[in-house]
Amino acid sequence: MITYILQATFCWAVFYALYAGLLSRATFFQHNRAYLLGSLLLGLALPLVDWQILLSSSQPELLVVTLQPITIGMENLEVVITATAAEPGLGWWEVLLAAYWLGVGITGLRFAHGLRKLWRLYQHSERQKQDGHTLVITEAWHAPFSFFNTLFWSRQMPYPPEDEKKILRHEQAHMRGWHSLDILLVELLGVVFWPSPLIYLYSRSLRVVHEYLADEAVLRTTKKKKQYGHLLLSQSQSGHPIVLANHFINSQLKKRILMMTKTKSKRHMLTRYLLALPLVCLLAFTFARPGEKQALASTTTEIAKDSGDVDRMPVFAGCETEKTESEQASCSKQKLVEFMISKLEYPEAAKKAEVEGKVLVQFTIAQDGAVQDAEVLQGIGYGCDEAALAVVTTMPNWTPAMKDGKPVALKMTLPFTFSLPKGTAQLGEDKEEVFKVVEEMPRFPGCDEEGVSEGELVQCSNRKLFEYIFNNIKYPKEAKDADIEGTAVVSFVVDKEGWVKDIKVARPLHESIDAEVIRAVKQMNEMDERWIPGRQKGKAVNVQFNLPVKFLLEAERKQLQIPEGAKDLKLQNFSASPNPTSSLLNLQFEAEAQPTTIRILNGNGQEVLREAINRFEGVYNQALDLGKLPKGVYVLHISQSERIFAEKVVLQ
Repeated sequence: MITYILQATFCWAVFYALYAGLLSRATFFQHNRAYLLGSLLLGLALPLVDWQILLSSSQPELLVVTLQPITIGMENLEVVITATAAEPGLGWWEVLLAAYWLGVGITGLRFAHGLRKLWRLYQHSERQKQDGHTLVITEAWHAPFSFFNTLFWSRQMPYPPEDEKKILRHEQAHMRGWHSLDILLVELLGVVFWPSPLIYLYSRSLRVVHEYLADEAVLRTTKKKKQYGHLLLSQSQSGHPIVLANHFINSQLKKRILMMTKTKSKRHMLTRYLLALPLVCLLAFTFARPGEKQALASTTTEIAKDSGDVDRMPVFAGCETEKTESEQASCSKQKLVEFMISKLEYPEAAKKAEVEGKVLVQFTIAQDGAVQDAEVLQGIGYGCDEAALAVVTTMPNWTPAMKDGKPVALKMTLPFTFSLPKGTAQLGEDKEEVFKVVEEMPRFPGCDEEGVSEGELVQCSNRKLFEYIFNNIKYPKEAKDADIEGTAVVSFVVDKEGWVKDIKVARPLHESIDAEVIRAVKQMNEMDERWIPGRQKGKAVNVQFNLPVKFLLEAERKQLQIPEGAKDLKLQNFSASPNPTSSLLNLQFEAEAQPTTIRILNGNGQEVLREAINRFEGVYNQALDLGKLPKGVYVLHISQSERIFAEKVVLQ
């Protein structure tokens, strides 16, 4: 948010410089109002637009060269970040954010106070319906002012009839021009963008333009500019104004009187407003990513496929003077680790939640050595992802990888391990005890029927948990391509309110698999219902789970595969439930009336159950008893001649 405020402020500063330097002295008041409002909204929008996409699409295709960076691993390089037992003070970023939100609260209260003051004045005053507006006659001492189509007039400040007409015309101009809408917009933006000095300059300038427009409306009906100026001066001390309203008396009296006597600007001066167009283009290029300019400037680029395509790996800043490549590589690894440790801090939120784990950040070392396109491939949340990403984006420029004497881009993946000191994580905090075994274990949502035994509830919970895992975890493509199989164990705590927290991989298997398991467990907090907390001695407590998740490659990559050359068997109304199951598998389907074979294969492709139906009549609806088989993943085969239908079955 702070970054966005700075970007918007920069845009507003550029636009406002044009207004203050050339446009504010012109008598094109409506144009000035439109410019101020338009540039205010443009300043909000420009930082949010992905200009790289827009700019790249407008360039000739032949000039754009796509570079496919080399992807390498850094298995031997790992930064382990250990939190100290002592709690450090707040960092400057936390202090800055706290100050920002405090300011939002104060300005928000000020805005609400202004609305409340207007409302109280409206409620406790006499109201009359007039032509196109509501007249509110108050007992308070204040100058006349308007808010949308409501005119507030003090009974304590009588005016001569001629002056009343001028004031009424003035306020009617405010009401007809919907000037209050401008004020409301600026005040709302002032709550969010209160640190920006430009929002106050815009607010003041818009109010002044409103007064110019209202004064111009009055002077169209009278040539007595001098008397009208005297009226403004005589009422300059008429009570404290309400922030949200358009007041007849404004503090910029000198500017208003000078503008009333100024000669109308010539029409050719309208061309000055066109200067805003190059400013928009300039800001668009400013917010465009630097990598886009580099791509457009390139005409030919070597596209490397893998790490074997490079002649020299990238070198970290400060290691260029080493003589041999091996010395440069050793120096780069050492300085990179030193840089990471010096820049990275364990986030307070992660320490309080006792979150540990590994964050993988991928980034590209471009042809000029700059670090670009950093992103988190695997995260653990609680601020750790952002902390690791922030460190990578602050890296100094590397010496790029080389191929055939030319620099090439290189994509790298860097692991950060966040680890709390053993036995010290709870020091200085009143942490509640976490149990591993309790009298009533936590249960998955949906297993809270009354009158059911504890054993049945546990079975229900296990079944629903396995169904959730089975339906929500996908086999990562990276692990498939690498023929990775095995069991990943994820540890998490079900707290006494049913939330899942402290998620970490207790036994890793593969980076992509670990990330997928953590993602699925985190997603439990997005379910419609929370876990039913565990209980010890009648009280809800925090309970730790260790959940093993077994990954087996798909049937077509092992002996569970449908035999090569076999055709697919089409079934109607197929159902195999429950899946996962603990014993019985209710199987039903419809197919052609011909001999049919039903088989169950284990993980090694061995047949563990077989039923041959020589006189199959086209409909099958029976239960298969799998209770005697070991728990695991099986494949159901239904075959007719050379046609086979296969379905994965989980036995828990």
